[in-house]
Amino acid sequence: MNKIFFTFFIITIIFTLLVFPQNKTDWSFDGQVQLRTELDGRDFSNKTYPLTFTSMRTRLALKADISDRIYLYAQAQDSRVYGEEPNVTTSIKNLDLHQGFVKLINPIDLPLTVQAGRFEMLYGTERFFGAGNWTYVGRSFDGVKFSFGTGVKVDLFALSTYEGTSFVTSAASSAYNYPAKSDTGSSIYGFWLNTNICPDNSLDVFSYYDISRKQTDLKNDDNKTATLGLTHRGDYGMFSSLTDAALQTGKRGAKYVEAYLVSVQGFYKIADVKLGLGADLVSGTKPTTIDKVNTFYCSYATAHRFYGYMDYFYKAPSSTYNLGINDFYFTSIYTPKDCDFTFGANLHFLSSNVKNNTGMSDLGRELDLTVAYNFFNRTTITWGGSFFGQGNLMKAYYNSSKISREDIGYWSYVMITANF
Repeated sequence: MNKIFFTFFIITIIFTLLVFPQNKTDWSFDGQVQLRTELDGRDFSNKTYPLTFTSMRTRLALKADISDRIYLYAQAQDSRVYGEEPNVTTSIKNLDLHQGFVKLINPIDLPLTVQAGRFEMLYGTERFFGAGNWTYVGRSFDGVKFSFGTGVKVDLFALSTYEGTSFVTSAASSAYNYPAKSDTGSSIYGFWLNTNICPDNSLDVFSYYDISRKQTDLKNDDNKTATLGLTHRGDYGMFSSLTDAALQTGKRGAKYVEAYLVSVQGFYKIADVKLGLGADLVSGTKPTTIDKVNTFYCSYATAHRFYGYMDYFYKAPSSTYNLGINDFYFTSIYTPKDCDFTFGANLHFLSSNVKNNTGMSDLGRELDLTVAYNFFNRTTITWGGSFFGQGNLMKAYYNSSKISREDIGYWSYVMITANF
């Protein structure tokens, strides 16, 4: 992929200098280094050693703004875990093109923006589409996006998440299968609408169709689901609210999908403290259900933001064995005036949305503590520490015949995020 990046970089420069020599072009760079060291004792056993590791993500981007009509962006990314190379003279060749796209602004005098290439998709609370920037890789999509509107802003997008057909490098007869093979690719088609109902209230309405054409059962597409939802933000002086809600329908294989997600949060801000209460309900499938899927899938969310920072449920729904999740939580943020520190504390009460086949649903309770220090302009040092007390269902997931895992889980990290 590093060849792709440098090819794109060279084409960008040549295209700009040769095709638009008479136009004003603003060149600029941006970059980021995210470095995080973690202490991981999330296995609920004090008989084992906690794991320690350090991950790093480095990004460097070139931007070209051509007469406010054409915007080019190419962003290289190196992602690594310290020590993953076999030795200190080995290259793991993990330079990648994280983003590389062109934006055409008001093409042929139409009031819209066309963005095509590889880019991040970040909408709303990132519960449905997020950049996943907590991880040392992040998330980006290949596709095209059409944006138009001012008061009411609408994005239409078509994205490719997996190409099931091998790229044809030459038009040789052997490159074309006969009989033709079925397409096994995956795609997303959708829209996202945002509007301000009034100065203190905003509303997002969205829908997307997610399809995987692979047929594991040799008959039905693995996934053909549609998601319809909304996000509402309200500000009422010292009080504010945030609501996400969505329905999911369609088919996964031969099974019909009927699933939902509801998240309601309320906040109260007084002086330097912001307090919040919230509830997330994400539907699951009862173990006795054989003809339907009631589990809601948030396949493209920035999952670290939700259900506790320890990421036990980062890969939900598989992490709850399709039982879904209920999360009732308390949040608090303290930002002292004229101070470079921000303090946070969250407490989660977690259970599965439906009970397992033995009637258990209690996952446990998680406490998350964070301290963020604004070291310098656009550079932050963050410490986090979390603890998890198991419920009966979590113990059932983690206990084994070899070892009893019933201790408190813990996890801590120190992270530096520097932007320029």
